[in-house]
Amino acid sequence: MNPERKSGAQIIVGSQWGDEGKGLISAYITKRDQAAIVARAGVGPNAEHGYFLTEQGPYIKTNQLPLGWILNPESKIRIGSGVAVNPELLLEEIGKFGLEERVLVDYRCPIITKNHIEAERKSKGMQAIGSTFSGSGFCRADFILRRTQQAQDVPELKPFLTDVSKEVNRTAEKEIVVVESSQGTWLSLALSPDYPNTTSDNVTAMAAGDDVGLNWQKIKEVIMVVKTLPTREGQGSLWTEELTQEEMASRGVVEYSSIGGAIRRKGSGINWEMLAYATELNGATQIALTFCEHYDPKVKNVKTVDGITDRLWQLIEKVRVETGVPVTVLNTGKPYNSIVDLTGQEIDWSQVAKDLILPKEV
Repeated sequence: MNPERKSGAQIIVGSQWGDEGKGLISAYITKRDQAAIVARAGVGPNAEHGYFLTEQGPYIKTNQLPLGWILNPESKIRIGSGVAVNPELLLEEIGKFGLEERVLVDYRCPIITKNHIEAERKSKGMQAIGSTFSGSGFCRADFILRRTQQAQDVPELKPFLTDVSKEVNRTAEKEIVVVESSQGTWLSLALSPDYPNTTSDNVTAMAAGDDVGLNWQKIKEVIMVVKTLPTREGQGSLWTEELTQEEMASRGVVEYSSIGGAIRRKGSGINWEMLAYATELNGATQIALTFCEHYDPKVKNVKTVDGITDRLWQLIEKVRVETGVPVTVLNTGKPYNSIVDLTGQEIDWSQVAKDLILPKEV
């Protein structure tokens, strides 16, 4: 193997309660490192991955598919066997982006039915935890009881079936594979201190690797995404002082939930003990710091290192000291190219703009 050629798996994982910007970081890493495959890990289509083209929009999102492929027309798109699949949603997203020749699904994926979705909508417990009512949780329960279908049982999915685990492991021997996780570490079923206010599985780096059947020896990097001002849907603690809606509005950091459009609860800062613990659980080797403009408005949409303020540099150093892990990528605004790469690597954003894959209606 050529020692200069990049290979191995890079796992993108959330460090908090989701909405950290994993899809954005996955897309950047997939393009920068020319990943051969971007694979979706996580529970199911309950986690929205979104992307702004400009400050005003449009907002591009996926639920079933990963988002990492959106900047790289060469990367293959895969869904791991541990991810619950809604066939109707999957086919809709494939058609929406014209991805018929790029998407394959593991034949062992558990299948979400309309009954699963309806059961979640009727469940008071699911409402309390801020469920997206995607059917993912009830599907996983049936999967554990060995009574749900797999992708291989659905005729409409026959053209899209493969063994993702085999492909991911063999590809990682020679090329880069990006594994895009969902939600965040502290929503993990067996690890969160806020049970039952959790998702229906673990969502750590190792869980993501397991979702796509990845051999741990193929893992090269774990890029943990950290939101400067964490947010959370549903019940459960943010483990830090929460900003009031008035404070969020005055600072211009209001975010709206993908579940009904309510204003998201937002913390006033990072809980360092929880971040250090998340670093340990995930085995993070790099950190991507996102929503930096919410922490310091002066860096809004900055794209070069010389635009980073002293205040943000201090936060970057604090993250490094508290976790022992370097911050390598910054996200500084809504637009997809509001990225600062602290490793010194660059991508040609003008070429990216030409290659950008958009839904057919945009």
